[in-house]
Amino acid sequence: MVPLFTAMEKTFNFKVLGCRMNHAEQREMESVLRARGLTPNSDAPDIEVVHTCSVTGQAAAKSRNAIRRAKKSGKTVFVTGCFTGTDPDVASELGDVIVKQEGSVPMIERFAQAVDAYLQLPTPESVKRVETVSLPIATLPSTKANHVRAELRIQDGCDAHCTFCIIPKIRTTLRSKTIDDVVTEATRLVELGHQEVVFTGVFIGAFGHETALRRKQTTPDAEHLADLFDAVAQVKGLKRLRISSMEPGDVTEPLLDAMVANQPIVVPHLHLPLQSGSKQVLRKMNRQYDIEDYMEMIAMTKERLLINGLPPAITTDIICGFPTETEDDFAQTVTVAEKVGYLHMHVFPYSIRTGTAAARWKQLPPTVVRERVNQLLELDESLSLSYRKQLLGKQVEVMLEQDLGDGTWKGRCEHYAEITLKTSGTKGTLVPAKVTEVNPDSTIAMPTLQII
Repeated sequence: MVPLFTAMEKTFNFKVLGCRMNHAEQREMESVLRARGLTPNSDAPDIEVVHTCSVTGQAAAKSRNAIRRAKKSGKTVFVTGCFTGTDPDVASELGDVIVKQEGSVPMIERFAQAVDAYLQLPTPESVKRVETVSLPIATLPSTKANHVRAELRIQDGCDAHCTFCIIPKIRTTLRSKTIDDVVTEATRLVELGHQEVVFTGVFIGAFGHETALRRKQTTPDAEHLADLFDAVAQVKGLKRLRISSMEPGDVTEPLLDAMVANQPIVVPHLHLPLQSGSKQVLRKMNRQYDIEDYMEMIAMTKERLLINGLPPAITTDIICGFPTETEDDFAQTVTVAEKVGYLHMHVFPYSIRTGTAAARWKQLPPTVVRERVNQLLELDESLSLSYRKQLLGKQVEVMLEQDLGDGTWKGRCEHYAEITLKTSGTKGTLVPAKVTEVNPDSTIAMPTLQII
């Protein structure tokens, strides 16, 4: 890609905290910098971009620490990400250039404008956009993403206002990329060498909608995600397509049909946050579903995505120790987890986030929260083993991600289980293999065909 301008050989580096969404945004911001002639340099960059997270108090502390460390080296520090929304004064005090998440112009484009101002360059007309509800591509990527499974941001913003979450106060405007733009970006990622793409967003189920609140959507029956799967699955050279996280209420029959119709490219795996198995706690969390809704959706998903007798992989998020959670509430969570049979549970102790409704409520004793976390972590090991045992003797395709040396690799199969195998393959390639051994801490496979 020919740079838009020459930035006098200036260099940059990124420090990224938080979720996959932040990593997707990092790739977009890096494309902006490269388009202006900047090159990466982790040792002594001219610009250090700290892409922050503040979903919890601990995440905010890590963001402050990262900004301070960047400043100590004397470089110009751009502060981006959610911390700029929760703690704008602190961000401004610690950093040099602040690019907030919210605004009438999408964040990536405002980042481009801030970079141009810093470099004293004219901003291209394509970046001088007016207020928009879309999520346009500022600059297409010119290099591979940091992760083998490339994140592609399709949506931003949330207005659901779960009582434990600060994000709706930070990413206030809901925007979605057009299907054509997503296809264009996915095509470029494949051209750069990625075989798997992962859709990311703040509230992916709101893709194509102006709100995450289903009761307020003007076209609630529109199946934008199903249409997106149909379109992106046709990208030449794309071997695997995955979605990072879905709210249970957004898993519809047409979406599941689109996933099945586009197999094997669209994988049989969904990440479906539960948060709690208690109807009472879900109501206090202001979630848009109850347990009956969730279990009906799980049953439908397992039925539709069943492949050769193997059910789909389902992963989830669970918060332990939410204010008002009783022993009975927690027991209900355990029961639901056992019924679903998750491949993996991301278990979080409830963390107070100033500015949320739940932060004002009476908190549970830390010892109780830790006990419940540990109990769920033990259950997670058991459930994971039970699910992975169903893979024994099955043919899978493993995306090679981590080189362990001596020809041994780790990677994810289409059912998201982490597989260990010996192969002459290279990072980022798919290797057909047969699962030969399942242990509590590992799943072993043997290559069966040539690398594809």
